[in-house]
Amino acid sequence: METLLRDFQALLTLEVENLRRLETLMRNQQASLVRRDVGGILESVSGQEECLGRIQSMEEERARLMARISEVLGLGEGGITLRQITEHLDPGVGEELRATGKAVRETLENIGRVNGENRRLIQHSLEFVQEMLAALAGDGLPVRTYGSSGTLSAEKRVRSLVNQWT
Repeated sequence: METLLRDFQALLTLEVENLRRLETLMRNQQASLVRRDVGGILESVSGQEECLGRIQSMEEERARLMARISEVLGLGEGGITLRQITEHLDPGVGEELRATGKAVRETLENIGRVNGENRRLIQHSLEFVQEMLAALAGDGLPVRTYGSSGTLSAEKRVRSLVNQWT
């Protein structure tokens, strides 16, 4: 049992490191989005894909180890949580696993926040590009503007910037 717990703790620690690496890559992506650095965005996305592949493998191993620990402790199979496992361990071992589990949860929450911020930045950039293309092409797509009351409204413009220069 001691070997199982040591392997489990090592795996969780490695998973936290990879989740933090993923968070860093996502923050780098955010900075690249703000700078409109396409190369930086692509590099970050590539790193995220690699990191997610490692995390997925670790998650599969974590599920396997949790099932084995649960079996050894006589807790049954399926749906067992880290908290349920740690309740059946010596306090010192259980506390270390709980602390690592907490680090996993906190890092996942941070990743969720950064992901939401990146999603909003990407959406804003996409809207900007679409409006610029509409202005250049003069295709009459709505262009967002602020009115005198400070409210955002959409108006159609049928003139093209390209036509104005030629």
